[in-house]
Amino acid sequence: MKIFFIVLCVLCLVSAIIWLIGYSFVRILIKRQDNCPSPETGGKCSSLLAPTGPALWEHNIPYFAPFRALPFEELEIRSHDGLTLRADLLRGDADAGVTVIFCHGYKSEPAWDFAAMYDFYKAQGHNLMYLHMRAHGKSEGKYIGFGALDRYDLVLWAEKAAELFPGSSVFFHGMSMGAAAALQSAELPLPENVRGIIADCGFSCTDEVFRNLVGKVYHIPATPFVNIFELINLVTAGYGFRDGDSVRSMQRGKTPLLYICGDSDIYVPVDMAMRIFDACTAEKELLLVPGAGHAAAYMLETGKYQNAVTEFIKNHRREN
Repeated sequence: MKIFFIVLCVLCLVSAIIWLIGYSFVRILIKRQDNCPSPETGGKCSSLLAPTGPALWEHNIPYFAPFRALPFEELEIRSHDGLTLRADLLRGDADAGVTVIFCHGYKSEPAWDFAAMYDFYKAQGHNLMYLHMRAHGKSEGKYIGFGALDRYDLVLWAEKAAELFPGSSVFFHGMSMGAAAALQSAELPLPENVRGIIADCGFSCTDEVFRNLVGKVYHIPATPFVNIFELINLVTAGYGFRDGDSVRSMQRGKTPLLYICGDSDIYVPVDMAMRIFDACTAEKELLLVPGAGHAAAYMLETGKYQNAVTEFIKNHRREN
């Protein structure tokens, strides 16, 4: 009986420790944080952005202030779970036939991911809608959706774009988590006006991302820890790590895809990127940038990136 009691106590202690680690992990990675380290505040660049992370931060900083000073019009929608979500809109030319919905990355904001592209997009005359993803920036939300929740929000934003600009062709342009949300929305009933997805370094699913993280960053075994993390996240944030899966969505969806990624990306390795791209059953194009780490493709190959985006929109907008 004494041995049984000791074993039971040890098991309870180990379970409590694992649960505490899991809760802390989920709290750090999933819970909203509005004061994240940033390029502007001297924050330390994540090692997951290697090898181009520091250069990317330095490159993007000059674009932030001019971008934020633009005359944005604020939009609102109500999410399926009752959150007020917001976006910043810049109307294009009077006869603009294209609306681009920008979806920023994890713990990021529109300026960080898309300010450097603004002049390029402005020159095209498109309507530009910059989302504040749930649990980020101006939008409500306690827990980050990692695409699994955000994909439903994108359906509503596409409907909002159709309401504002009837007849306009809508394209999602996502970065990292925003790209994953766009990819994962493809299996949902998107409005007919959604003509294409531009996915820059979008990942497959949260499960695969976290298994990569806990092994390479935290140096703990992915199993059973990620499974425990998922259970805690399901109880806390209401979704499982495989609820949104870009590979599955690309197999089921029919929305044309332009997939962009760097061949030196640690966060979204090339094998993950290619599985997503290969799974796509719709018309698709690939831009793989040599030497680019996470989210650095535009910085390293600006011309090729712009040409790929221009041709993709031209080929898939409504009049075609």
